[in-house]
Amino acid sequence: MSDSASKSAPGFFWLLTAFLGFAALAVVLNAFFAGERPNPRDQVRAANTAALKEAQDKNLEKLGLLPGKSAATLAKGLSLVQAAKPVTSTMAVPGSPTQLKQAAQSAARAPTPASAPVK
Repeated sequence: MSDSASKSAPGFFWLLTAFLGFAALAVVLNAFFAGERPNPRDQVRAANTAALKEAQDKNLEKLGLLPGKSAATLAKGLSLVQAAKPVTSTMAVPGSPTQLKQAAQSAARAPTPASAPVK
């Protein structure tokens, strides 16, 4: 029995050695080629970001919202919002009692279409 075990053991050690060799090769290749690669679209993205920021700054300037100087504009907007009267919404959640009442009322108001003559 020990004779068959000793014959299969060298094959196992060769397989283990090959596996460790490939692992060592993978570590070496990863060390050489795993550096940070530049993204070819970085320049385009930077240009788009700069254009977007410039457009946003222009819009904020048109509205009078400048850093450190917009308190008067925001106070004016706040007074307009506070002066507005609250309004009830006509929107309803589908399937709610309010929506069912609105659907029943609109169905009662809708005229029935006249039947067309049959030819």
